[in-house]
Order: sequence, then structure tokens, then C-alpha cells
Amino acid sequence: MLLTLGLLIVLSVFQTPLFPRYFRPLQGLHVVKCLPIEMIAGSTYEWVVGFVNPKSEAGLMNVTLEIAEEHGIGFGEFMVEGLLEAYDNPQREHIYITLTFTEVSGGTFQALRTSIEKRFNCLTLKIASVPNLMPGKYTFTLNITLSY
Repeated sequence: MLLTLGLLIVLSVFQTPLFPRYFRPLQGLHVVKCLPIEMIAGSTYEWVVGFVNPKSEAGLMNVTLEIAEEHGIGFGEFMVEGLLEAYDNPQREHIYITLTFTEVSGGTFQALRTSIEKRFNCLTLKIASVPNLMPGKYTFTLNITLSY
């Protein structure tokens, strides 16, 4: 059921005007640091994913993090911050870009039109919840799209 819900959410995101058709989903995300199985309300956790800019050229990146729960997520129940570390191979100077996430609906956060130009990228998301968050099973779905 959660998989079906996740697929429906991903499909609906691609049909919204916030994601023009020229942005394509990024393949080959790999998790560097996982979210824990159990999270404590009021705490902050890091989720780190790595990916390769397949064309190794300047482009724009959109990042969407969706947090879902059976009973729904209200505005302000989570906060998300992001940091993109980018570099070329061999490892030259690393560039750090702070991503500003906006909650566009309850549990859906977006950082739009971030400039990306390096081949290797590591995205660190800091996800915090309010202390009075209800216990439940939450699904975190990360989607990164690139446009050249």
C-alpha cells in the first residue's frame, strides 16, 4: 500500500506545473547515510545521498522531499534543510551550496532551480520534526530532477 501511495505521489508531482516537462528524474541515486528505522519526535536526522551529474555540465536541479503518513501530514510538522557538496574528479575544490526548502503542501518540501555544474554531488538533508508529532509509520520519498 505504501509503495502504491509513493508511486501515486511521484506521478502527481510530475504532472504539476512546478515541474516543467524538460526536467527529467535523476537516475542512480545512492544512499550514503540512511534515515534510522525509528525516529523520535522533536529530533533532527540526516539523510545523505550521492549522485552523478551525467552530462558533467551546467544545469538546474530541483529537489522534492515528500513525507507521507496514513493520516496525513500537516503544515509545519517537519522542517527540512539541505546542503549540496559538489566536486569534479580528480577531487578538486569542493563547492558547498545551501538549499532552501519550502513546504508547498503538508509534508512536501521543494528546493527549486539550484545551479549544478560539477560531476559528483552529495546531498545532505537535515529533517526535523515537531516534539508533539504523532507516532506512526512515515514514508520519505526523495526526487531529484535535472535540466540542461
